[in-house]
Amino acid sequence: MKYFYRIARRSPANKSGVYDRDGEAAAEPQVRSNRGSAGASPSRLGRALRVMFVAALLFSDNAFAQLPTANLTRMEPHVGKAGDSVELNLIGENLDQLTGLRFTHPGIAAEPVLLPADDFYPSRINGTRFKVSIAEDVPAGIYEARAVGYFGLSTARPFVVAAADSNEINETAGNNDPENAMPVEINSIVNGTIASRAVDWFKFTAKSNQTVLLEVVAERIDSRLDSQLILYDADGRELDRNRDTYGRDSVLRVRADRDAEYYVALSDILFRGGSEHFYRLRIHDQPHVDYVFPPAGQPGSTGRYSLHGANLPGESIETDIALANKAVAPSGFFPGQPRQGILPGFVYQHGDANPVRIGFATAPVVIEDFASAIQEVSIPAEIAGRFDQPDDEDSFRFTTKKGVTYCVETIADRMGFAVDPCLLIHQIDVDEQGSETLTLVADNDDMPSFFSVDGKDSINADTSDAAVSFTAQRDGPHQVTIVNQFGDGGPAHIYRLAIRQPTPDFQLIATTERPLATNRAGYSVTPHLRRGARWGIRVICPRQDGFAGDILVTAEDLPAGVTAKPLTLSGKTDQGILVVSADSNAQSWSGDIRIVGRAKVAEAELVREARFACLVWGHIFADSIRVRSRLTERVPLSVNQHENAPVVIEPAEDKIWTVEIGKQLEIPIKVTDNGSRTGNLTIEPRGLFGMLRSPPTVNIAENESTGTLKFSFAPNGNFQVTAGHHQFSLHSTGVAKYRQNVKASIDAVTDQQRIDKLVAQIAAESEQAKVALEQARAALASITQKTNALSAEAKAAAQEELEKAKLAVQTAEQTAKTSAEKLKLAEQARTEITKRVKSTSDTAKEKNTNFAAWSELITVNVIDPNENK
Repeated sequence: MKYFYRIARRSPANKSGVYDRDGEAAAEPQVRSNRGSAGASPSRLGRALRVMFVAALLFSDNAFAQLPTANLTRMEPHVGKAGDSVELNLIGENLDQLTGLRFTHPGIAAEPVLLPADDFYPSRINGTRFKVSIAEDVPAGIYEARAVGYFGLSTARPFVVAAADSNEINETAGNNDPENAMPVEINSIVNGTIASRAVDWFKFTAKSNQTVLLEVVAERIDSRLDSQLILYDADGRELDRNRDTYGRDSVLRVRADRDAEYYVALSDILFRGGSEHFYRLRIHDQPHVDYVFPPAGQPGSTGRYSLHGANLPGESIETDIALANKAVAPSGFFPGQPRQGILPGFVYQHGDANPVRIGFATAPVVIEDFASAIQEVSIPAEIAGRFDQPDDEDSFRFTTKKGVTYCVETIADRMGFAVDPCLLIHQIDVDEQGSETLTLVADNDDMPSFFSVDGKDSINADTSDAAVSFTAQRDGPHQVTIVNQFGDGGPAHIYRLAIRQPTPDFQLIATTERPLATNRAGYSVTPHLRRGARWGIRVICPRQDGFAGDILVTAEDLPAGVTAKPLTLSGKTDQGILVVSADSNAQSWSGDIRIVGRAKVAEAELVREARFACLVWGHIFADSIRVRSRLTERVPLSVNQHENAPVVIEPAEDKIWTVEIGKQLEIPIKVTDNGSRTGNLTIEPRGLFGMLRSPPTVNIAENESTGTLKFSFAPNGNFQVTAGHHQFSLHSTGVAKYRQNVKASIDAVTDQQRIDKLVAQIAAESEQAKVALEQARAALASITQKTNALSAEAKAAAQEELEKAKLAVQTAEQTAKTSAEKLKLAEQARTEITKRVKSTSDTAKEKNTNFAAWSELITVNVIDPNENK
């Protein structure tokens, strides 16, 4: 081996190299360098200061205590083979008194690992350890797991089920330089973890004409790793590198021109690391599909599709594929962004290759004529096209009818392709000489954003896809031009371009996050209801083709004692708050619920079930691009019967409120405290359509129980008022004296009392054993003395009695020893329970804790006074 280049901290995808998309600062890598260092450079000092600044913000948020919920951050290990059993250790926060671990596949079962029963405890759960059994027929793939404990259901984390014949190996220690690269056989998967400021090195041997793929699976299993792969030959020359292929996961491929050894360096792009930066590195020569073309077909159709990738018969193959009859989004685990996950599609797998999605087209599919500068199409149509080269733009012409509305929609980002489409619609006029004039009638860059401008909702439900509608002013030709604003191109820069008359439809995404946002930070959370409490679930509703009908959103499969008032998204309302409420007698429960939206289109009813979206990791964010969020497989909810809501807020009257645009609305509020609140309670509206930022607030003092929320319905930059029926919830924040998990403290004291009695009993038995031993020894000494004084004949006669006395001493010694050992264990048990009593008591001490509370939904009828003039 001759030399290896230093791994660069910058890549073509992020030339600044200072921050990644999570807003985190870079760390200095531990790799070989040809450059010396004589102290900290200004740039390095700047990076250090930025690290300290981000850490300070994170610390300040962690110090911002809130009512606890269960947060599962990872499982170790995170993989098991079909047909095997594996013992998992769960790691996270507030995983108190765990009783179960639930998976989204019925063939994966978990049972707590039990400590052996002894004199002090019956068999009991070994903390956070579970034995997981995977049935042989569980397909290889990624599934979700949630822990169940005192604080209900935890956040969900992926668990990988590997095929029974998968060659799973663990990363070896010390592979942080080329000389110690870990050798890996092709068709193996390495499970490893990147250390901070480190690079993991591997080497493999490829045969002549063999195509080998190197694929990192990290972000797709909720790892913090933002990977980078760099491929070298045996002489240290860099051959290729990759950062982002599947989200933040890297993929490289090499086609060997001879039998040769290769080296691969795996790192985080900013050289961060630690236990949360885990990965699966697959090195294989198996079939792999990069993309399918065309990328969509009509529901129920059978069509000819081209599969493009590696290790296929040639670089691509053609096959007939029959699509499902119903256009729905696939169920199951999806690691990408939420808007990608809810895109209707059909999962197809060719042999042993990776599964891919084929979309459902909303109109007959037309293949782009790649040789044509401007292509004529008959509408309705959905064009399957691509940007063949950098700065490519495609134009299509179609004939319109005067007064008819047309919708034009692109799908590219939602398919996961590196395309940022922009649409331009032109009307074409032709004069008598045949010269054309193009008049712009509509254009669009991105669909409406759901990203919170006030920083209180950080889950990313946006897409860079474009959509626009227009009404033709005359019969005749129009032209749509689609441009990739990223500027690059190639075979995998694919798009779908639909041109159709309005097809009203909608989709639903339900989200929630830690209810008290601070420092523009978001944190994942599972809805957890204490008795009497309410929880606001944000409902996001992307509407298709300008659909402006009312959508009734309901929560279904709720447990006893939990209710939810239906949410109506009226008119163009595209998001709102669905409030779930637990009554004062609700029992502890953990499970899955359903959130369903229903709407009328002509005489048909549209029914759409919401997918739940979560934040993958807590973070500080500046814009939606940095947010790491994904769909979960189910909508979770839990109830805690052992704790009560600190505060219940509600309007003083249960009615529909009315206000004119330009006027002020006053809502009297009443507050019911449980006696734990300290300081002011701050209340503001949440989920009111058109209110972007700076909502009105009212403060209710600690010893007050009423207040009035006043806010103006005059349109301005912060509140884009529209007429109609709108619903919203009141959201309050305050501080309460909270005792965390008092039940654990009570249970510990009960155990302490029981063990204290056992210790006293065992101590008494030990003392009795000591006394019995002394008595036996005294008896033996007396018999021995008497026996020694006897004649030889008498000694022989007394020997039996002497042997009995010796045996009694041996028995007493064993009893005393056993009693002493038992007493020692009892004292250890008492020491352990004393520590547990102190720990649970400290946890349960009354502490000032921030909390949030929601009201039931409030309906306001906003009237436009000029509507009937």
